[in-house]
Amino acid sequence: MTPVGGLGCNTLHIPINLYYYITMIKIEENVALAPMTTFKVGGPAKYFVRVASADDLKEAIKFSKDKNLPIFILGGGSNLIISDRGFNGLVIKIDIKDIKIDDGKITCGAAIPFGLVVNKTMQNSLTGLEWAAGIPGTIGGAVRGNAGAFGGETKDVIQSVKSIDSDSGKTISRDNNECKFGYRDSIFKHNNEIVVEVELLLKKGDRSKIEKIVQEHVQYRQQKHPIEFPCAGSVFKNIPADSVSDEVRELFKDSIKIDPFPVVPAAKIIAEAGFSGTKIGGAQVSQKHTNYIVNAGNAKADDIIKLINLIKNTVQEKYQITLEIEPQLIGLTLEK
Repeated sequence: MTPVGGLGCNTLHIPINLYYYITMIKIEENVALAPMTTFKVGGPAKYFVRVASADDLKEAIKFSKDKNLPIFILGGGSNLIISDRGFNGLVIKIDIKDIKIDDGKITCGAAIPFGLVVNKTMQNSLTGLEWAAGIPGTIGGAVRGNAGAFGGETKDVIQSVKSIDSDSGKTISRDNNECKFGYRDSIFKHNNEIVVEVELLLKKGDRSKIEKIVQEHVQYRQQKHPIEFPCAGSVFKNIPADSVSDEVRELFKDSIKIDPFPVVPAAKIIAEAGFSGTKIGGAQVSQKHTNYIVNAGNAKADDIIKLINLIKNTVQEKYQITLEIEPQLIGLTLEK
């Protein structure tokens, strides 16, 4: 390969297809993003790159700075809605998939599917992640959003998280407390750090009991969740029971559950508001689980946003509840 100095140019003037040979990352142009998301919607990325290591990620960040491009980090493609117009910058697909198990400690790259982590813990008789069985996406995404189900949350098993600051390019290590986990939230939703490695700490358990719980949770998801349709997972966060009026709490008292504190399920509120099966374009509120909006056929991102806005506005007017969405929006905004 010809060194950069022999070309008589600098990075800013290097054609995209030549940049690969100099940095060892492959920058592609006009790449369709919809197939990489669980919702199967969204336009193309102006530039796109897959990174398989922290060094690759730093190279991609450098490229974006040289070209003055905004960046978006793509993991497993769940919990995400991308604009029909796509992303006018660099999409970085995290493909860091190393995994190591040492007794009860699991160290894994951010792109490891969460389901694979659950399977590995089960195979090694490690307990603490049974609640996560069937959750889509990657472990990096689960950390970012502090994914949870059945009363458990990702934060419960996190020992430390390694990230790359997209401004400085520096590697940062955080312990559990420093990650500032909250309800479906973490520090990584509010800063410029990109999760690259996660260290979990679990305890030894009875494999047969672990397998039984995992199977029960998977079966529950298969029965109750609309996994037969493309979707982004739950659309709205559940509502803390102590944040609603006495009248509303009384209305939904039989539905309140612990997740991980008392909440009114968003699905119950949406169903009570009459949205089961409601459709705009190709986007539809699932009749199987009303906190899911599904791609019932050729849905557009704009269809989904219109449906979200309709639900939010109606619930606000009817119950004085402000629904907060879970999916990350790229190039999209909701009505105030």
